[in-house]
Amino acid sequence: MQNDLTKKIEFAFRNSNSPDELFDSFSEAVKLKINDLSLYKILLANPALSVDEIKMYTGKLLIEMPEEQFNISMWAAKIFENRQISYEFIENAIHYYKIALESNPFSHEPLLEMINLYNTELNLIHNKKILELVDQFIPSVNLKSKVYYSLADLYKKINDLNNASRYLALAGKSAERESS
Repeated sequence: MQNDLTKKIEFAFRNSNSPDELFDSFSEAVKLKINDLSLYKILLANPALSVDEIKMYTGKLLIEMPEEQFNISMWAAKIFENRQISYEFIENAIHYYKIALESNPFSHEPLLEMINLYNTELNLIHNKKILELVDQFIPSVNLKSKVYYSLADLYKKINDLNNASRYLALAGKSAERESS
């Protein structure tokens, strides 16, 4: 019985462009306590969802599935990152990468993803925010070398060779520590 309901919900998440049908299906899934993250990923990736709806569903999932906070936040960030129509989407992606970092401060992936959002051609406000978050979270990251290599590449692209050299040296030292 529940398997049939799950398939019906998945079909709606995958194919519906009706906000009411998506909301009803989501409510049903939560009521049934379906904890299949892949099912909710389908919903969040539905192109019919507005920014506010993605945020609403993500917020509810973060409450309903706290053990999946990292994965839910990373997925939501990717959704926003891939919908880069305006800078609002980048800000939302950064917001969810930050939630992922807060839920798992040892993970380097959110930092790498944020660094990839840095716009090397324009001096945008989110560029500064990205660097601030990297500085804030890098002390707790396990694989610092990957983040430092990424920062070295970033600074090389923006022609800041002093910082590029500094981060390349930090990457080398970190890589040595991580391999021992």
